[in-house]
Amino acid sequence: MTEYDTSIVIPTYNDEATLAACLESLESMNYPGSFNTIIVDGHSKDDTISIAEKYDCDVIFEDKGTISYARELGVEKSDSEFVAFTDADCVVPENWLSTLINHFDDNGKVAAVGGPNITPEDDSTFAKSVGDVLSLLSGAGARYGFEGKETREIYHNPTCNVVYRREVIEEVGGFNHDLITVDDEEMDYRIREQDYKILYTPEAEVLHYRRPSWKSFTKMGYRYGLGRAQATKLHPEMGEWFHFAPSSIILLLALFLGNAVRSRSWVKRFAGTLSLGVMGIVSMSVFLSAKRNRWTQLPVYVILISIWFWSWGVGFIKGLCQNT
Repeated sequence: MTEYDTSIVIPTYNDEATLAACLESLESMNYPGSFNTIIVDGHSKDDTISIAEKYDCDVIFEDKGTISYARELGVEKSDSEFVAFTDADCVVPENWLSTLINHFDDNGKVAAVGGPNITPEDDSTFAKSVGDVLSLLSGAGARYGFEGKETREIYHNPTCNVVYRREVIEEVGGFNHDLITVDDEEMDYRIREQDYKILYTPEAEVLHYRRPSWKSFTKMGYRYGLGRAQATKLHPEMGEWFHFAPSSIILLLALFLGNAVRSRSWVKRFAGTLSLGVMGIVSMSVFLSAKRNRWTQLPVYVILISIWFWSWGVGFIKGLCQNT
């Protein structure tokens, strides 16, 4: 059996629209080592598997329907020193893998290295707006849209652009299969608890095609809120104030609305809180429009930020209420 120094794991499900471009970019990499690509599929109903086979990928299937389980199966399938992760809707540059690998140290204290994920220029106008909003939200501390300009230690790299030492993943117990999302950040938390370092480098950016529709963006917000709550219940230290803000405001609005039948003062509280929230979202949207110089997208920004607020907040509430 061929031994590889790096395995690249890509979870898939009905990704025929983007997978070929992803695999083409991997095939075109300038990498001095050896690597194999492992597709972990959730039983796609389109041509995802035939595309993967065309590029000579190793294909395995997962039956739990969670991306964390797919990633863990990919690690188990690998036989390499390093395990890289990217997504089926990403395109990597030719130096992607070599750049990430070069940042590992010789003493083994660097457990993972990742980079930014950038919205491609040829993405749709709507998807570019999604990318803008995700980048704005990263300003509060979220890692997903982060675009730092310096190589430095960081708390987490999303699995659309990261390489791990395989032995470290195994040492900390791998990905948590019970988490809907945020499983990669939760594992990074456990890695850092073992005094390993996680590095970010701007030198290894990937192009990441964004959610193409209102429905997919709403689902993303809901699932990220749900996963964040699940992870925070496991590790309270992972929770930040901005994670709790949307759900807290939603519950406050529900309280005011529920008591509105008793007194007009509750109606005023509800209207006042809702008005402040709307003003905040509009202000964020105006700021983003000015920053990106995309004033025609102002209404889209307002709706996208509103959707994220409500979908994340509802998902977070459900995650807190679930038994884990």
